[in-house]
Amino acid sequence: LKIEKFGFKSHFVGNHLGQNNISYYSAWLRDMRIAVIDMGTNTFNLLIAEYSDHSFHIMYSDKQAVKLGQRIAEQHFIDDEGIKRILTTLSQYKEKIKQYLVDEVIAIATSSIRTAKNQEQVVKLIRDRLDIDVKVINGEREAELIYIANQYAIRQCVKSEDVPVLIMDIGGGSTEFIIADGTSALWKKSFLIGMARLIDEIRPKDPVNLDDIHRIHSYLDNMLDSLKRQMSKYLPKVLVGSSGVFDSIVEMIDANVRPLTRNEKCCLIDKNDFSCIYHQILPLSYAERLKYKGLIEMRADMIVVSMILIDYVIQKYGVQKLVVSFYSLKEGVIVEKIMENKKD
Repeated sequence: LKIEKFGFKSHFVGNHLGQNNISYYSAWLRDMRIAVIDMGTNTFNLLIAEYSDHSFHIMYSDKQAVKLGQRIAEQHFIDDEGIKRILTTLSQYKEKIKQYLVDEVIAIATSSIRTAKNQEQVVKLIRDRLDIDVKVINGEREAELIYIANQYAIRQCVKSEDVPVLIMDIGGGSTEFIIADGTSALWKKSFLIGMARLIDEIRPKDPVNLDDIHRIHSYLDNMLDSLKRQMSKYLPKVLVGSSGVFDSIVEMIDANVRPLTRNEKCCLIDKNDFSCIYHQILPLSYAERLKYKGLIEMRADMIVVSMILIDYVIQKYGVQKLVVSFYSLKEGVIVEKIMENKKD
């Protein structure tokens, strides 16, 4: 997205400074301002923040449901309706970015676009229509940015004796797992078991039944074989849930079980509290889930399979502690910028 650097000379010739000129001048005195667009399978996220050499401050964030998952899972193709939703959402984001006088825009596309047969056409159309350059990243890079974000976020919630930890980021098109200690990622991988793909593969009933759960477990046993080997090697007992659906888990526990203590980056979750909402959510139909306190509409369709996946990991690998990180890929982009500036 091409945004001019505020035309210093043309705005400051003469003695008169209008309100717009004052705004432009202020922009030169503040920290760098960045906008990150995370283009996921079901949700697009916009994060606008100012960052310095040591930290960043979130100025604005938004998420919009784009629901690209169904055609991607079935045909690896983004249809005309999906493209329309993409352009509408990005057009809204572009207007918001202009309002905040952003210095740099980074737009990142993940599973849905990287696996689409018409990836190049979609990226070109976005560039031609909106002047936004989209970078399509692979699963390895996606997992790396998720790791960077969560390593930064969980310091207040994870003690030195808790490492290594298993970081988990559940998406519509893919799910990332990272095993990390206090200083590095020991292992990371992106799996094509996003919740849209999982629903398309299993086609569970509404509400889900025991047979559906057994079939999901069998599917996960087959798809996550390499995770099983790494878990046996490193034996992490702390699960770090990376934003997204885990944010909803925090809100649901807070609204239906008990108030939670949290900070701006992370939150400790009692496994019994998770189990409580897990057993409350499972028997509910989609219509009933829409009325469940703490659950936003855009996650009501996939919350059941997401929670089955989380419970599967907790039970299969003997997770003893659950931490929710409020950071994910988009924050990882900003943290990486801070790290790069320190090197310079």
